Parts: sequence; structure tokens; C-alpha cells
Amino acid sequence: MVARVRITPKEKDQLSRIMKEGWNRDLEWWTIARIALTRSLQIAEAPDPETYATVSARPGGAELHSQQLTGEGKGEQEDFTDLYRGLLSIYEGRDLFQDEDVFHDCLQRHVRRGIAVISADLSSGADINRYIVDELFAERTGSSESVESDSVALGERVTKVLGQIGVGAKLVSSFEGPRLTRYTFELGLLDDLDRLRRGTSKIAFALGLGDAAVSVSLGSSARTVILDIPRPSSAWRTVGWSELAAGLSSQAAVAMSLPICVGTDVMGEPFLLDLAEAPHLFVGGTTGSGKSMCLHTIMLSLLMRQEHRPELLLIDPKAVEFAGYRDLPNLIGGGTVVSPEASLHALEGLVEAMDNRRDVLERFKARDIAEANANGAGLRRIVAVIDELGDLLMTRPEVDVPLIRLAQKARSVGIHLVLATQRPEAATFPGMLRSNVPSRIALTVQKASESRIILDDGGAEDLLGKGDMLVKFAGKQIVRVHGGRVTPADIIAAVR
Repeated sequence: MVARVRITPKEKDQLSRIMKEGWNRDLEWWTIARIALTRSLQIAEAPDPETYATVSARPGGAELHSQQLTGEGKGEQEDFTDLYRGLLSIYEGRDLFQDEDVFHDCLQRHVRRGIAVISADLSSGADINRYIVDELFAERTGSSESVESDSVALGERVTKVLGQIGVGAKLVSSFEGPRLTRYTFELGLLDDLDRLRRGTSKIAFALGLGDAAVSVSLGSSARTVILDIPRPSSAWRTVGWSELAAGLSSQAAVAMSLPICVGTDVMGEPFLLDLAEAPHLFVGGTTGSGKSMCLHTIMLSLLMRQEHRPELLLIDPKAVEFAGYRDLPNLIGGGTVVSPEASLHALEGLVEAMDNRRDVLERFKARDIAEANANGAGLRRIVAVIDELGDLLMTRPEVDVPLIRLAQKARSVGIHLVLATQRPEAATFPGMLRSNVPSRIALTVQKASESRIILDDGGAEDLLGKGDMLVKFAGKQIVRVHGGRVTPADIIAAVR
């Protein structure tokens, strides 16, 4: 039986850096290895066996006994080995209860990937304590369990609080969405509206909402306003992929060229966008915001229609997020692109494809891909998805040249960009690119300035995390959306 998990000398050094810089103290290194395992298991697909190949014993590396990692052999109350076997069996699509060697190899890959992800995340200066709370715990700090989940009781409290800040209001209706409870109030006086808007922070304080913000909007009838009150995360309703997939089968989605569904609106209805109309999309959010899950909902949306699947160019500098899609037959280049040099080459190839398609449109006397295909051109749409745009621009700044050209001119020929970063700043979303990518998704960010980089407006700094987002579609108002959850089984089913 293989009873040890091995890591490379470089990975051991990364663990030491995390311990010393993150906590400024020495700990048993397997403590961080456990955190790395947990972090890897949060990613929707299995680690790439080539990127995280089996490590043999070597000088300077480290070995971890499975008892230290999973509690194997420690007794019923401390042995979680079977739980990990079950989880990894889902990831791998095979029974790991029957094969000890494969099980421990899988453990090793997850630990190694987790180390890589944590090390990359913390390289941007993130605080490790904040990182662990945001990434590894379901509860979001600042959400109070004292907030009643019962909408009627909470509605009575809200009405009382409004009176305390000088707003005369009558509760008209309430509705529980996946994460928020929406209340409609009728105001007694017109001046109550200004008092209400000025008093939202007092409402949040009185209800014990912590940092979670109360939002106010105008109702559809005279003197009515809408208050969206966040519930504690323990009272959230998880939106699974099957719910979003049902939305992608609706009449509205069928009428779209490239429908995507990243979640539901605050009322719980699937939120649809046509990527072909976007025509490009920027996704930004800090660690723990749900950016990766958002990308997976976009990917699965694009794979929903077997007969209309676009060609995909997947650029993944961390070699983490897109590993589960490596067997797709519609991948440009036959796999995911990892290195900065290969990424630049792939984007330059996409510019060449754009120019060739412009010649096709001219030959068919068509204004865009839809007209050309109506006349028999047979062109498939192409979607380029780039994770961690910031890392790519830092290592190869010249990639902004093909990206800007594509953003400016690729729409008519059916080529679309989805750009994502966990560090939304001017350097990772430069002005020329920003002006040509009008559709944006902002997940939780740390500062209002980061929200403005993404949306040209504030608000994302007040989101709830874990997939809570603001969506700004080209030419439309900003909409709040709650992200859906994609499981490894969902990805496996979509790829097959």
C-alpha cells in the first residue's frame, strides 16, 4: 500500500513561506498541507495528472503519511479517509475504495495543486487569515445569525427600524429569493424616500447585518420602494446547475445565439445573457468571491447545445481551472493553453482567424457572421476564455495587442472574449481594452476603486461573496445576480 504523499522541494519551500509570512510562526508543515488539500477539493474538476504527476522520493522534498493528512488508522472519530475516498471517487469517476495506489496518487495531486493555488493567491499580498476564512469556511464574516430567516418576523423588525429613523412606511409584500428577502413598502411622505436612502447603514446596523448592505430601489407603483435585506449564509438557498440548465432551455434562451446563465436574479429566476450581443465579457472578483465558479457556469452554458457548440480557446496560466475540459473535441489547439508564450501565440492565431473570416464575410457580401451563415458560410462562433488575465499581462505585456484588436473588431466575425482576473486594477484591465469590452461582471472586491475598474461604478465592495455579483450588460442597467454552483459531476456530464 502506498501510504505516503510526496511533494517537491519547491512545494515544501512554498509551504514554509506560507507558514512564516502568513502567520509569522513555525507550524507542522502538514497543517498547511491539509489546508491545501481542502482548497484543491473546492475546485470543480480534478487536478491535471500531467501537471501534477506522481512525485518520487527526492532530496529536499517532503513526505506526508496519510495518517497526518486524512487521519488514516486513528480510530473512528478521527479517521476521515473514507470521506476523502468518496469525494475523490467523484472527481476521478472511478471507485477508489478498491485501489489504494490510485487513491494515494489522487491525494498527492490534490495536495500539490492546493499548494500551487494558495501560493499563487497569496503572492498578490492577500492576508492568509482572511484568505482561510473567505475560502474555507461557508459562513461569511459580518453576517449575523441573529437575523431571522422568517420573512414575516423580519418584515416587522424592518418596519419598526424604519420608524426609528423617521420613515413612515407600510409593509406591502415580501418575497424570499436565494439569498435576499425583498420587501415592498409604501411610504407615507415623499420626503421619506430621502430619509430612507440616507439611513440604509442604520438599518443594517439595527438588524445586525454586519458589513452586508441593504439596497433600496423604486417600486413599480406610486410611493412604493423595494428593500433587499441580506439573509445569513446559513439561510441561503443553493442554486444548482440543473436549475440554470433549465433556464437555458427556455424560449428566451433558444432565441439567443450564445446564451449563458451565470445564476439567478434576486427573485430566484435564471438570469440569461447572450454572449453574442455582449460581445465580450470581463469578470473580476477577489479571492473567495466565486469568480472560478462563475467561469464554470459560463463554460457549461456554452456546452449546452451540442449542435451549436462554439470553438473554444482556453487560456489558463495557473493550469488549474480548465483541466476538466481538456478532452473537449471543440478546443482550439487540442487542449488548454498554459504558458505565457503559448498564450501570446494562440491569441495572435485568433487575430489571423479574425482576418480570414473578414475575407469570408466580404466574399458572401455579409455584414456579420449571422448573414454569412444564412448564405451557407458554415462558420462556427469562437469564444476565447482567459483566466487570470492579470498574471498573463504581467508576464507577457504584449498580449494586450492581439486582445485589443480582437475586442475592437472580432464581434462581426463571431469571435468573443471572456476575460477574468482576481486583481481588477488599471494594469490588468487597461483603458483601450476596457473601452472595447462593454459587458462586465463584478463579484465581491475589497475596495470601491476596484468596483469602479470593473463596472465604472461602486457597489461590488458591498456584495456578500460566494457568487454574489453585479452584472453590467452592454447598454443596460446593472443587475444583481446570485451565482449557481457547478459540481465535478456537472462538468463530467457536460464534457461527455
